[in-house]
Amino acid sequence: MSQRLSQTRTQRTILQDKTQESLQQLSRRLQGARNRVDSSKAQREEKSHAQVMRDLLHEQQGCVEQVASQEQRQRELQQEIAALEKQLEEVDENVEAQGMPDEQVLKLQILRGLGVEPLANAQTGLVEKARVWTANSASVVSVRGRPEPAHQLAAKLWDLC
Repeated sequence: MSQRLSQTRTQRTILQDKTQESLQQLSRRLQGARNRVDSSKAQREEKSHAQVMRDLLHEQQGCVEQVASQEQRQRELQQEIAALEKQLEEVDENVEAQGMPDEQVLKLQILRGLGVEPLANAQTGLVEKARVWTANSASVVSVRGRPEPAHQLAAKLWDLC
């Protein structure tokens, strides 16, 4: 779940970065357009004033449309971010409401993480065997009726891993 949350945060950051990059690119293009207008002053003087104004108005409208489009996209992304943050808060509340798992659940999670899979008897429901997964093989160890202390069984399982 935390992996999904971090992926969501990463995606959100990437989208924000892309949006900011697009806005910066549009700003650079606008600045370039302004520079071209300033540098081509001699050309503008040769054209009629009406033609120059039409060209400038056309260019301005194009820039305004692009900026408006990027701002709309940014608003949509911010709404999506707000929705994702709300979902994240709900998930956090659900996790907090569930509380911490008990000791047996934690022990099973640790054993499974080490490659030890407890095998319960279907009739009695008691764990009688354990499957130990190693890099090269899998072994089944009987744990039922063992008089040996838990630390000896743990050492044996550790050696098999």
